[in-house]
This record gives sequence, C-alpha cells and structure tokens, in this order.
Amino acid sequence: MLVALVLTTVLAAPAVPLADAPATWGPAIEKAQESGRAFQKALQARLGEAMKQGGPPAAIDVCARDAVRIASETSASAGVKMGRTSDRLRNPANVPPDWTRAPLEAAAGKKGAEVKPVAVDLGGKVGVLLPITVGSACLGCHGPAASLQPTVKEAIAARYPADRAVGYAEGDFRGFLWVEAAK
Repeated sequence: MLVALVLTTVLAAPAVPLADAPATWGPAIEKAQESGRAFQKALQARLGEAMKQGGPPAAIDVCARDAVRIASETSASAGVKMGRTSDRLRNPANVPPDWTRAPLEAAAGKKGAEVKPVAVDLGGKVGVLLPITVGSACLGCHGPAASLQPTVKEAIAARYPADRAVGYAEGDFRGFLWVEAAK
C-alpha cells in the first residue's frame, strides 16, 4: 500500500519550469542539462556524418542503431538516465516514462519555441525534460509524408512499420529529451 502511495505521488508530481525549481534541485538540473547537451552534440555529429555519406536513409539508420547507444554511453559517463520520447513515436522503444506523460501531452502540437524545459520531483531524483524542436535538417525524415523521398519512406517503413513521426514543419515541437539525475 505504501509503495502504491509513493508511486502515485511521484507520478502526480507537477512539472515546474527550470527557473522555478527549488534551489536544492540545482545540481541535478545542471547535470541533466550538461548530459543533454553532450548527447545532442554526439548525436548531431553522427547524424551529420551519416547525411554526408548516405543522405536521409543513412540518418534513419543512425537513429535506429546509434541514438540508443549514444544515450547509454552519455548516461553511464554522467551517472544519469536519459532517453528521447514524443507524443508521435517513430521508435516504439521510446515510449515515454510515466513521469513525462503530462508535460508531453501539454506540449503536443505546439511550436518548439512555446515549450520550455521543465523539472519534475521524482523523489530521490529530478526528472528534466528538454524540448526537441524540428529543424530544417529534420524535415528529410520528419516532414510531410508527401514530400519524403521514396528511399526515405522505404527506410522508415522497413525499420518502423508503425511510424507516427512525420508531418512536422520546421519549428514544431518534436518531443523531449528526458534525463533523470540524482538530487
């Protein structure tokens, strides 16, 4: 009974803008942001290499193969747990953790500039949600379905038959990079 009460309390914890988070969360938030930047930098570098070598189909392979590995390596080196999620999943392995669901639902359909980073009290950890915005380079794989190259459509269909991550425009909110860091 106590476990259920604690779990319910953690899942119901409200998300707060980073600027409004308690000062005691500061070190965890900073670690989460640093880890998020390291992950994004490594993933963007790998995606850039793939785009030069094989275009968008190669980038799809990177997201399928390398993104989870990069997140795992970044998590291990920083002592955090992280992943990516969205209300419109491409990779079913990116199902949102329970604590991310309410902020994710609130951000769905918005422009990326409207969605601010938030923190959630997870008991002994702080969960941080860092928004992901669709950039121009993202549109080759996430843009309107009618504008995707046939090779991109084939690569997506082969890897992600239940894909829902198309139809975005530049500047749209795509999802969150989530990070859990100890308080």
